[in-house]
Amino acid sequence: MTQQAQPLERAANYLHHQGAKSFEELEALMGQSGSDWDACLREVTEAQAAFQPEPSEHVRTPVSGEGPRWCVKEVVGHYLVTERSLNNAVAGLAGVAPPPDPGPTVSEMGAQSAEYEALPLDGLREKLSEFFEETVGLIGALRSSEKLGATFPHPVFGPLTMKEWLAFHGLHAMDHILQIERIKTDGGYPKA
Repeated sequence: MTQQAQPLERAANYLHHQGAKSFEELEALMGQSGSDWDACLREVTEAQAAFQPEPSEHVRTPVSGEGPRWCVKEVVGHYLVTERSLNNAVAGLAGVAPPPDPGPTVSEMGAQSAEYEALPLDGLREKLSEFFEETVGLIGALRSSEKLGATFPHPVFGPLTMKEWLAFHGLHAMDHILQIERIKTDGGYPKA
């Protein structure tokens, strides 16, 4: 087993474990992920959010699809566009109404959103908050779905159930929050 496979297997196991939890626990996971984003962005200024770090070998991984020099705003924009698209796909597969602002449909890893990235940082914070509220609403709607066992494939983790896809929101958040924390340690990162 390669060293790269071990983190992928751990991540897949995490998704399966989280996806087996109750709806209430998934809602709590969304609340925790929202709090983690809030803590990560709390002290970030507009100048810091627009800072482009130097390319680094530890930033781009085969799994992440992220750009080697994404600024904080690009990271948040990527997270929002991909996760809102995911919520739309989950709702469609489950046969429930999509969230009120599902956003565009994206299918490639590393997708970005010029619309989100053009927002001021406070606007991105607001969009993150709205996203997690919408996701909790989607979780509530899924309670009535008879299609919870249906799957669709993740390009790395394979077929995931709808609850596992919702748990992916938390895993994806952790990945990009860590990316932002790495950006904050760059020698050129602006002082507050």
